[in-house]
Amino acid sequence: MLLRNAVMTEDRGSSGRQEGVSSMGLVYKELKDIGRSMYLYFPNQEKRTAFKRSLITVFRDGDDEASVQELLEKQGMRKLAEEKEVILSFPNPVNGSWNAAMEEGKADDVTAFQRFQDACGRESEEPLKCHPNGIPTHEAMMSVWHPMNDTRYLIGLGSGASMVCTLAACVARSIAGILAVGGDLSETARYRAVGAPVAAYLVNAGSRALNYFRVANEAVPADAEETDTGISLQIYANKRNPARRIVAENGDRETGALIADAWDRVFGRVRRPDTDTYGDLEPRMDLKKAGFEIFLEDTRLEEKVKKPHTWFTSVPEQVKLHPEKKVPLMLFFHGASDNPAEAAEMSKFHELGEQEGFITVYPWGTNRTQWNSSLDDPEAEDDVGFAIALIDYMTANYPVDPERVYLSGFSNGAAHAQVVAMLHPDRIAAICHIDSNWPGKRSEPSEVNFEDVVPFRLAMEKKKEYDYLIPVWYTYGTREPSYPVYAKCTQQYQYDFWKIYNHIAVAETPSRENPDPCGCGVPGQVQERLRPSDRHPAHYYDVQRFYSEDDRHLNLFNYVVMHEKGHDVAQMDPALGWEYVKQFKRNPDGSLGFV
Repeated sequence: MLLRNAVMTEDRGSSGRQEGVSSMGLVYKELKDIGRSMYLYFPNQEKRTAFKRSLITVFRDGDDEASVQELLEKQGMRKLAEEKEVILSFPNPVNGSWNAAMEEGKADDVTAFQRFQDACGRESEEPLKCHPNGIPTHEAMMSVWHPMNDTRYLIGLGSGASMVCTLAACVARSIAGILAVGGDLSETARYRAVGAPVAAYLVNAGSRALNYFRVANEAVPADAEETDTGISLQIYANKRNPARRIVAENGDRETGALIADAWDRVFGRVRRPDTDTYGDLEPRMDLKKAGFEIFLEDTRLEEKVKKPHTWFTSVPEQVKLHPEKKVPLMLFFHGASDNPAEAAEMSKFHELGEQEGFITVYPWGTNRTQWNSSLDDPEAEDDVGFAIALIDYMTANYPVDPERVYLSGFSNGAAHAQVVAMLHPDRIAAICHIDSNWPGKRSEPSEVNFEDVVPFRLAMEKKKEYDYLIPVWYTYGTREPSYPVYAKCTQQYQYDFWKIYNHIAVAETPSRENPDPCGCGVPGQVQERLRPSDRHPAHYYDVQRFYSEDDRHLNLFNYVVMHEKGHDVAQMDPALGWEYVKQFKRNPDGSLGFV
């Protein structure tokens, strides 16, 4: 339990420290499985908010609370944590220094790093309570802080400066940016480096570190910048990707000023989604500049859904100037444990909407953790009702064309987008969801009877009223658990349902031991490869297009796989989905029309 302003009264050996208890809002935590310890600072906020939370891990040479308090109070890190919603982690070194050179016989700090990262979401190491399927209960999820995986940064001071250079070079995954005050990259680290780009603010850095990060980021000298106090900064930039940036500084400034500048010039500008082997660098969203209309615990939908709800709305400037013109609406549902700000950051549908002229809404699940898409618990939240109430509200109060309402979502939100469309096909023109490992077991074959999947059953009952068709553009990644697609995995059940629903021939999916060479289970009638990203020219997608067997021969299901993508949203996922769905509309009689 986090105890703020607590006073330690019990002797715990030579350190005098008790796990979970410290002064001034800190948590001292022992990781007994690796024989290490750390301090954590959690901002004085609710654990679950509608806004994005980052993580900064500070590698310092001290191992006592005083060294942490120095950074929190005198160097401004407490203020940063509160203002920017940042969790701060202070792992303790062994014998007062970090093994950045990865010398044998000394502490394996590279391996310990991942354990430190994993420990940053909770004050204690007590096991979470889980359902029989292994998913944590709602109460357990609400008890955990949730720093996003794509906004994690490292600060290195003393020997920690070389340590963060080593981690950025040799690990890279989940490290969006670093601040190294001094230090260099050892020969061993340079030899073991993976060559993945990591944004860096390097102060008085050695030549090996500067050269490595310049090469890894493919960055060349750009215009110099200047701090508020007149310190000159050399900027190295990548011509394709603004997130691949290096800031180099020489001089002697207070640590607090360096940390503040590192946030403004690097950390606040870059994120690292899991969309390549070691992740990619992407620009961060500026929440203020995004100009969202933010509805927090708002009651205007209560007449229909009985509870307050939260959502972010983005209306393009041209739509505001011409409210007489009806425009499309896109709802994007976040993944489990995420929130509206994270949904906006990862998908950037609102930026696409600004270009294409549609309104975007990012709702937050009623219970603040995940969407009730299974519909197998009558006591669970009515998130389908929430989605429809929100569509009704947007249609009544904004210039929304009710015939052009589209749904997307990620992970658990992708399942929810499908379920809302299944139960209300008369309201939805098309869907373009991303990374849905549903239904069935996530990582292994399972037996699923379509009659037992409540949304499937309700969808087919609804279809008896009218033969609805729902166009689907579905994106998945090759580093997801059901790729290559095999018989009785989540992907087979999902695409077989949509094929049946849209009158597309269903072919047998091959076994896990003998997958189809296309990797997508069953190849489409038309196959194509796309390389749509100028920012990431190595990204490519294989599209399997499936067509209805009726006279119109419509392309109503698309299975789209991005190579090397993990469980995340890649830069072009939303744009490709939008390009497909925008051609459809839902006619008043329920039939599918074309724009």
